[in-house]
Amino acid sequence: MVIPRPLKLRSQLAPAGKEPVASLLPVARVWVDSGVFHLDTPFDYWVPERLSENAVVGVRVQVEFGSSVQEGLVLERLESAPSTGSLKYLLSVLSIHPVATDETIELFRIASRRWAGSPYDIIRSAIPPRVASVDKEVFPIPQRKVIKRPKHIAPRTLTSASVRSYWSLPSSQPSSELLAALVLARTQFGQVLVIAPDERRMLSLEKELLELVASDRIARIDGHSARSERYRNYLRITQGVADIALGLRGGIFTPISASATIIVMGESSELLYEPRAPGWNARDVAVLRALQTPVSLILVGFSPSLEAGRLIDAGWLSMVSSSERRTVVSEAQVQGELLPSAAFGVVRKAIKEGPILFLVPRKGYGNAVLCKKCRNVAMCSCGGRLQQSASGKDPQCVLCLNVYPLWKCQWCQSNEMYIASRGIDRFAEEIGRSFPNIVVINSSGEHIVDSIRAEPALVVATPGSEPTVEGGYAAVLLLEGVRFFGHSDLRSGERAREQFFQAGSLVFSGGTLFVAMDPSHPIVNALTRWNPAPMVRKELQEREELSLPPYFRFITLELDTKEATSLQSGLLKAQSEGRISETVRINGPHDKGNARASISLSAPLDHGEGLVDFVHELQRRRNVSKKNLLALRVDPYSLS
Repeated sequence: MVIPRPLKLRSQLAPAGKEPVASLLPVARVWVDSGVFHLDTPFDYWVPERLSENAVVGVRVQVEFGSSVQEGLVLERLESAPSTGSLKYLLSVLSIHPVATDETIELFRIASRRWAGSPYDIIRSAIPPRVASVDKEVFPIPQRKVIKRPKHIAPRTLTSASVRSYWSLPSSQPSSELLAALVLARTQFGQVLVIAPDERRMLSLEKELLELVASDRIARIDGHSARSERYRNYLRITQGVADIALGLRGGIFTPISASATIIVMGESSELLYEPRAPGWNARDVAVLRALQTPVSLILVGFSPSLEAGRLIDAGWLSMVSSSERRTVVSEAQVQGELLPSAAFGVVRKAIKEGPILFLVPRKGYGNAVLCKKCRNVAMCSCGGRLQQSASGKDPQCVLCLNVYPLWKCQWCQSNEMYIASRGIDRFAEEIGRSFPNIVVINSSGEHIVDSIRAEPALVVATPGSEPTVEGGYAAVLLLEGVRFFGHSDLRSGERAREQFFQAGSLVFSGGTLFVAMDPSHPIVNALTRWNPAPMVRKELQEREELSLPPYFRFITLELDTKEATSLQSGLLKAQSEGRISETVRINGPHDKGNARASISLSAPLDHGEGLVDFVHELQRRRNVSKKNLLALRVDPYSLS
């Protein structure tokens, strides 16, 4: 398979029209929502004189494209077109309000290249659908008054004019109240754009902010709002009417002022990764914005992702944390029992002071292989984790798919495996039997309990569904701790740290945190000192030694099995001819079932951009040849 030189597409040409063109900057360069992957370059159009005043950069227009009429976004106005021949005309300006700026247009361009996608695939997620009635409204600028002073004060290091930081949240203080204080402090420098991983956390922050500032200063730009309300709020932010924007991952592209602040909550969350192509994630887009413009950037969480950890180690982000000590009790589950003996004393003492939270592993994860003797996670030589897909099957690596029929633990040489598998319903039933006559509350899945009263109760929850309680829990018990760290994908350690610290923050000051795992595990000391940095640093060192993200760019390609061998041969040929760097690793194809196969590519970061460009051009060529597009992901959340 030969990969030709990059495509160069012509502008949309047509016979000269009769309508007079604009006397000033008569050509508009437009991204067209063609729906065709390889038609992702801008096209030039004449601007009629009647549309010249409104056809400014960032507005949505209608254009003739081929034999159809499509929506487009004006990127720039030009004195002349580089193409020969007569161009087609803009048909209409859909709205007089610009929905993108020069900065966000450049961001669309950079992001589409970074994740090997089409700009309009990003634009559809970033810009709300137009509502004609809202276009006619006038948005008065509200007075920037503070109704009430916040209960907490943001760290001084986060209140300077220009900030690039990771804020590791302290314990025993409601995170929503802390974030509200930070948002209010940052408004003195300009607009504040807050991106939350889920609606629940966004609404919690909005509730706290509404106690501090007038509602007309806040604009929710998430897809859960009514269509007209979302579009109205988007325009209020882009026009500088509102100074606080709250949104989910798609809101990261919202136009904001140059001196604004971007705050990304829960920056390690999987929910910040866009599931649709091209699969960007909000944290990395925020980093791109901070590199491109002078906006301030604050990533917020309890334990940094490895990507954030690399930036902290490199000095690009500063680490803001508090020095604290928590009361942590730990004991391993030696025989697989639900509650170690020490947990009973913790529960009986704490239940007199208030509700108790039991955090259990999330339901639905694949079975992870652990050593039955030492409980270390079974690892492949490539750095991937082993999993057992069904009873009686040999363990298999989730990355290279290597099978281990004669597996032995690399730590203690035992050949006995332990498969983690216990669901939340069984947890709730067994806990209820262990502590009779106490109310048991189950919060998980589609039945999430938002809040409970501060009275004795046993709350069993999965990560992310913990109910809030005024004043905090008397104790939090993290059950089957090994399972949190024992999931088969490479993100399990990062995810477990965030979940443990998040749950630990729900204990009131002086309360007890119980961890059901060996006291020598690093997480126990990290929680006691409320400092995840040593664990993050160690995992980063391991990733670098194994040539894995975040030090390597990682690309996954999924396609029909019958094409996989041909694609692999083409990639190897391109590498031998120097069109792909020799540092690129080509793994696969691997059978994924259902007549699908996968190939993974990885390269050091300094060669990653060239690899992504190559794969993007390959995708465009496949589209031109009328082949099915590859299911392509650049730096996906999970590599398994």
